[in-house]
Amino acid sequence: MVFVIPPNPKVPRLRAYLLPSFPLSELPAFKQAFEFGTCAPFNPMLELVIAHAPADWAGQSFEYMRRKEDEAGREAPFVVVDERGAGGRDGAVWYVEHFATEDEVEDGEAASTSVVWRIPVKTDCLALMWVNYDIANMSLQEDLCNLGVELPVDANYEVLEVDNCGGLDMESERKTKRAVVVAEPGEFVERTDEAPTNTHRPVPPRRVGRLKDARSMAWDLKVSANVCYAGLAETVGLVNEWSTLTNLRSWKKPDGTKRQFPEGSIELWLKYDPDFDWPEYKWPEGSL
Repeated sequence: MVFVIPPNPKVPRLRAYLLPSFPLSELPAFKQAFEFGTCAPFNPMLELVIAHAPADWAGQSFEYMRRKEDEAGREAPFVVVDERGAGGRDGAVWYVEHFATEDEVEDGEAASTSVVWRIPVKTDCLALMWVNYDIANMSLQEDLCNLGVELPVDANYEVLEVDNCGGLDMESERKTKRAVVVAEPGEFVERTDEAPTNTHRPVPPRRVGRLKDARSMAWDLKVSANVCYAGLAETVGLVNEWSTLTNLRSWKKPDGTKRQFPEGSIELWLKYDPDFDWPEYKWPEGSL
């Protein structure tokens, strides 16, 4: 049996507010652009809950918006969509964080604690940018500097360019996302890759594996949509290629219980196929 471990069911969410300057006729294209960048159909990194901005936000500053969110008990970053959000994947949104802290003022990043950190980002790059901030791989301040903004910034700082994740090709980036696949004995083949010889320290040979390229397959939909018998990875939107493997006997489910696997089962990391006929993505309840 081959089992595809489902992605994290608790995908992080941000609120996204549409200002009156955003043309509502562009909403479908905006949503498609975000879905593209967050890999929505198969392994979303981030979700948006889209709503119309409160009426009193029209013409107001980011400081005003941030303050109103804080007063409502919503201290997380949020997204503001104005006229720049039109154009699908060519559009951009404002990602809004927090008021500058005393430490950020002392470090010479902000002129005062009245500064609200924000940055314009391409719609299809928003999710990946958020991930980089969340894992501290990058910071908003670093990205501002990369866009030519000089620190310290004051409350009215301008950003003339739009962040595009360093010019990353999002179509290629989508093809790097991987799923965790568990294969039981008899459902995979393995080999040992020779250790590289151009290193100064000895490196042990590496075990790699892939699923068997079996023609006869049947999905056990009674058990789970993620379970197959003697199946081809491609039938569930995965690319069957050689992957580093590790032994695996159990998997902890989101509810805390464990799923056991027979001795000799292995774990593989196989790439998703973005071009697979994935089911339509369902936006969070309450989102436009």
